[in-house]
Amino acid sequence: MDLKKIKRNKIDKDEKKDSPAPGFSENFDDFMGRSRRNKSVLFSKGRSTGFFYTEDSRLYITPRERRLMEKGFSLDRETGKWDCLSSRIVRDYVRYSPSGTDLLHRRLRRSYAALQDDIADTSRTILGQFSMVRLWNLSIVGAILLGMFSMTMIYRYLGQGAAAGDIRSAVPVANEISIGDVPRIAGTTEARVAEEDADSYTKQLIADIEADEKDELEKEIREMVKGHPIEEMVPYIAEKDRIVAAFLVGIARKESNWGKRVPVLEGQDCYNYWGYRGIRKLMGTGGHTCFNSRKDAVDTVAKRIQTLVEKEELDTPEKMVIWKCGSNCAVTGGQAAANKWISDVNTYFKKLN
Repeated sequence: MDLKKIKRNKIDKDEKKDSPAPGFSENFDDFMGRSRRNKSVLFSKGRSTGFFYTEDSRLYITPRERRLMEKGFSLDRETGKWDCLSSRIVRDYVRYSPSGTDLLHRRLRRSYAALQDDIADTSRTILGQFSMVRLWNLSIVGAILLGMFSMTMIYRYLGQGAAAGDIRSAVPVANEISIGDVPRIAGTTEARVAEEDADSYTKQLIADIEADEKDELEKEIREMVKGHPIEEMVPYIAEKDRIVAAFLVGIARKESNWGKRVPVLEGQDCYNYWGYRGIRKLMGTGGHTCFNSRKDAVDTVAKRIQTLVEKEELDTPEKMVIWKCGSNCAVTGGQAAANKWISDVNTYFKKLN
């Protein structure tokens, strides 16, 4: 019994020794929390301190601020702005914003201008091939073709079913084969007739559109060359593709002033207004070709230009300068003369194409 009592007293003493003092447990967590809070420490000139003022406190003028003041900057000394973010940053930005003469600013403006020019050139290249009349006519053709296609599909797929249903309901005792064949044949015939009508109408409409375009092109050319000998060739020129017609007009203006300076044979006009030098039985002055008629002249020269445009892709006056220079511009007046030729031809080429 005594031994048990001694052991029990020893355990009680150990428990009292380890237990905290009254009230200590409640305050210990708060104490540790306060002691572990993050604190800023300033290390300067071999010393450290936890109590200091930053530049944003506005309690003193820093060396950086002094240098700015010497340069004429006005400092913002107000506090409590933008959650410690100094508004001086904004002022500095305004101070050093790019001007109109800044290198980057100029490059951006040039890039933007180049982009605008590229977009404008692309739009002119695409839309410039179509006049307003052509665009309007193309929209009409598209609407008609869509309508014809829709009617054909209705006749072919919906019309047959409707007709077959009517026959079955009207003659319920008829033979099954005859009921199926009659509407199918009728529906097929109607669809074929509708397709033929659509094709015929479309061809006629396209022919009318081409005629309208020819009339429009002829009117444009006639107004341009009015009073010159080439005016009598306008109906033949207007039959060609617009780009070929544009080259015919532009080159003729440069080479012969639209027929006022031409090669002749025995005093007769050779109808060669383009400086064409193809070898023929009849050759005029200066080694130029003489043509049998105005139509022969236009057809022959237009065929050559069409070949150069389609096969050689010479679709601009700059590329078509081969018409003047051949293989070497140096022997035909040099590059200056070639540039003049390009400029003069392009003046009228771009009006029609």
